[in-house]
Amino acid sequence: MYRPDGIVPCVPSTPENGASVPVRDRLLDAAEAVVAREGVSHLMLEAVANEAGVSKGGLLYHFPAKSALITAVVERLGNRCESRQAETVAADPQRAGAFARAYVTVRTHPADPQRESIHTAVLAAIGTDPEYLDPLRRRIAEWQQRLESDGIDPVTATIVRLAIDGLAVGRLLKVPMPEGEMRERVIEKLVQMTQPKAQEK
Repeated sequence: MYRPDGIVPCVPSTPENGASVPVRDRLLDAAEAVVAREGVSHLMLEAVANEAGVSKGGLLYHFPAKSALITAVVERLGNRCESRQAETVAADPQRAGAFARAYVTVRTHPADPQRESIHTAVLAAIGTDPEYLDPLRRRIAEWQQRLESDGIDPVTATIVRLAIDGLAVGRLLKVPMPEGEMRERVIEKLVQMTQPKAQEK
């Protein structure tokens, strides 16, 4: 159910079988690439258009301002998390605590340096303009409500969420965090806490 060898908020998926990528997604991919290399403060519309191979007019059609582009990047991050959580819940044979386990699972994948830099950039968006994070704030509020009605003790579910969020954000901020076997044991404990049997003790 989980991967203890790294923790990132959510991992983006990539098209399969050579499927074409819609222009809007190409622009968002390009924005992430630019941010990964240079940071949010250096995100320029011209650079994104060039990275995506799209005219600036084509970019402005989808994103009339830099703020709209950054907000869309953050919103897509939340959508990716939501999609992967839904897939994980659907694959879980145990209904009680399924969303809490999915919340942990989606945030325990091997770290990818390129993708991790995108999440770091999202944190940097706070300093640029806190409103950029509004789409993610709304998602988190929805997820908290689901955790509280997940069939297990809502306090336990919330503790699990706060713990895994702390591990994920701590990794991005590069603060000292549990590593190796200790991190694995922490994640195992969080998963155990979501099991219905653990609630009966």
